[in-house]
Amino acid sequence: MIYIYSYIVGWLVGLLLFQFDGSLSLLDALTLGHLVFTVGFFGLFNFLGHVIFRKRVARQIGWESNGFQIELGIVSLGIGISGILCYWIRDSFWIATVIPFSVFLIGAGVLHIIEIIKNKNFNMGNTWIIIPDFLMPVTLIVLLLLR
Repeated sequence: MIYIYSYIVGWLVGLLLFQFDGSLSLLDALTLGHLVFTVGFFGLFNFLGHVIFRKRVARQIGWESNGFQIELGIVSLGIGISGILCYWIRDSFWIATVIPFSVFLIGAGVLHIIEIIKNKNFNMGNTWIIIPDFLMPVTLIVLLLLR
């Protein structure tokens, strides 16, 4: 659920950037808001969850905690840092940030759906996450295409 809130805040950050930074078009501001906040928050929060609180997060998803979860957290951290860097690095860097973020989340969403179908895993951490897994990357892809 926290990722849905961060998604909403990403829109608000974009609107604030548009309001206070006259050099940004509305589409650029909304895209930047989602990159810096939504992607940045996702990466940092996912890192904390899968590295620091990995046993709790695995239990919420309905999985066993293991070393691969730490790798997932570290990859998430890298994606989050890229999102935050989008504030200072523009143009093609935005596309380069959206690609791994989108592939990662859409792939995770598909895996969560498979987990529901195959293993009847209806844990909240496995079901609710599907919404942002598709919503956040699709939003960024559409915003980039509209720019």
